[in-house]
Amino acid sequence: MQRLIPIATCSFFIALFCAPLIALAQHSAPTWQEPPRLVVGVVVDQMRTDYIYRYWDNFGEGGFKRLLRDGSFQRDAHYNYAPTHTGPGHASIYTGTTPRDHGVILNDMFDRTTGLMVNCVQDNNVQGVEVDGPRSQRSPLNLLSSTIADELERRFDGRSKTVGVSFKDRGAILPMGRTGDAAYWYFEDAKGSFATSTWYGNALPQWLRDFNARGLVAKELNGTWDLLLPRERYHQVLPDLNPYEHALPGATEPTLPLNIKEAYAASNNSPWLIKNLPAALAITTELALAALDGEQMGRDAITDLLAVSYSATDELGHTMGIRALEIEDMYLRLDRELERLLKELDKRVGADRYTLFLTADHAAVDVPEYLKDLKGSAGYVEMSDLMAAVESALSARFGDGKWIRRRVKDQLYLNDSLLTARKMDRTVVQAAAADVVRGFPGIAEVFTAAELVGTAQASDRAVMVQRGFMQQRSGDVCFLLRPGYLPAWPGMARKGTEHGSPWTYDTHIPVIFFGKGVRQGEVTRRTAITDIAPTVCTIVGMALPDACTGTVVGEVLAPADR
Repeated sequence: MQRLIPIATCSFFIALFCAPLIALAQHSAPTWQEPPRLVVGVVVDQMRTDYIYRYWDNFGEGGFKRLLRDGSFQRDAHYNYAPTHTGPGHASIYTGTTPRDHGVILNDMFDRTTGLMVNCVQDNNVQGVEVDGPRSQRSPLNLLSSTIADELERRFDGRSKTVGVSFKDRGAILPMGRTGDAAYWYFEDAKGSFATSTWYGNALPQWLRDFNARGLVAKELNGTWDLLLPRERYHQVLPDLNPYEHALPGATEPTLPLNIKEAYAASNNSPWLIKNLPAALAITTELALAALDGEQMGRDAITDLLAVSYSATDELGHTMGIRALEIEDMYLRLDRELERLLKELDKRVGADRYTLFLTADHAAVDVPEYLKDLKGSAGYVEMSDLMAAVESALSARFGDGKWIRRRVKDQLYLNDSLLTARKMDRTVVQAAAADVVRGFPGIAEVFTAAELVGTAQASDRAVMVQRGFMQQRSGDVCFLLRPGYLPAWPGMARKGTEHGSPWTYDTHIPVIFFGKGVRQGEVTRRTAITDIAPTVCTIVGMALPDACTGTVVGEVLAPADR
């Protein structure tokens, strides 16, 4: 006779057997099943990682300190290509690849067909919407890879809201890719308006009209810029008045306090002044929050993207260099703006419902003249002398003529018409020009287009140049200056700073992830700027941008049960 097991006993064994499986299933539920309602990308133009260390004791508790306390900080993150500039930087952050593939090789690119310089977001087939100005004809036309915004639109069948905001046109446009909903930037018109181009539509949203009606730029140009904290709190290696800084437009000296109203009048109402001021940070935050509310972002289960680029840090950095008192004050005010942004995101979206990343589009070098005075290895390379030497050598070898059509940053473009007329082998002329550049003082390395296209490069710097090189848009000869050196020309003041090199002072930037789906901690291994996009895509649960070459930083990802 078969013995029956009591139902209660059977249930006990079933529960005992299944409980671990149920717990395991619950624990390992994919995080992407409930993605963040909003992704916020924050790019700080020209930010060095060491600013976090240098200014730490003057930061408040709710900005950088909150991001690092509760987020994931990649302490050895770098750009993995050169040249390191704003347009290529923003494109690389959001495409997850390098200029070789996304096509934005410089801020201003040389068009061999027309012989004209073209801004990286120039598009002569579009116009400003409801506002006119020097920044009207702008679009992502020159971008050749999809971005996080493009892939987010595809992931959620066009229902995501994707918006980019910045004072700089390229800082707002490039993160949005070709199919992002909107980008808004400063038009530099008399009213201080923010607007867009007809690439995105034919009318401004009412919330942006209302924002412009507040006249924030005009109000800030009537104020004063003084230090946020007592002067003795700042990390001053140099006096406020020193020979390494340019004065701001309309100002007589590069010192604080600054009477902005007087400087604006003295500058003939230059629209460039506001872009150097901490007030531009506050206006950028206000624009971001206006977009957040106006577009109702982060309010439903469909993931949205808000790309915010703070550009005043770059404008001021170029003007004054990285040691200026004004630079530290700018970053202390940025810290307060980040705190304000985070608080508003907590309130309007929910503290556990958004993911934010913060990074920079490049960093910057110390003022070479300052380094020289410290007996450091630094200096300037006279570009006019370099060009004259190349022209002279090529003419002596191949016959008289203008052999260099254009120099753009650290690239030389040969004269295509002359090469054709003389039936010259381009690679031979490239090599001859490279030999001259290679022997010039202050030059570290030189590469020809033929070498960069046809040969796998061995050295790290060569690989970086190769990643930043696109045959159809880049020059015939690319060269690198020695560490601490910048290009110069006759009459140029040895003040302020620049960027663009593969040296660590230009490539080392902060990468911080914060919020939903992020594991708290530090990542000390070397990571690349191209790793941001695939990490974001993994948190959200969507395809990577189509040319993405970066890899997911696994240490950033929170456990599945979080």
